[in-house]
Amino acid sequence: MLTCKEASYLASKAMDGKLTRRERFGLWLHIAMCRLCRRYVRDIKKLRWVIRTAGNSGQVLSPESVKLSEQSRERIQRILSQSSQSVGAEDGCE
Repeated sequence: MLTCKEASYLASKAMDGKLTRRERFGLWLHIAMCRLCRRYVRDIKKLRWVIRTAGNSGQVLSPESVKLSEQSRERIQRILSQSSQSVGAEDGCE
């Protein structure tokens, strides 16, 4: 049985080329039993479709078209600050 890490690798590899029969069967078996990996496979297929569709239609996927709200920026900054402080305390740094 594949681990989730191995299954995600094979799912990504399948997007770029062919898998061996053994790899395909292992991936199929794993995603039949693992809801999270099934969702991952669905999501990377959807992401690939969105990127290809945007590229074919001439749309530009640029950071300028997506902006975070000020509230989201502050929340992310607060979480990052808290994380860096707790990591420093664990390492004995201040």
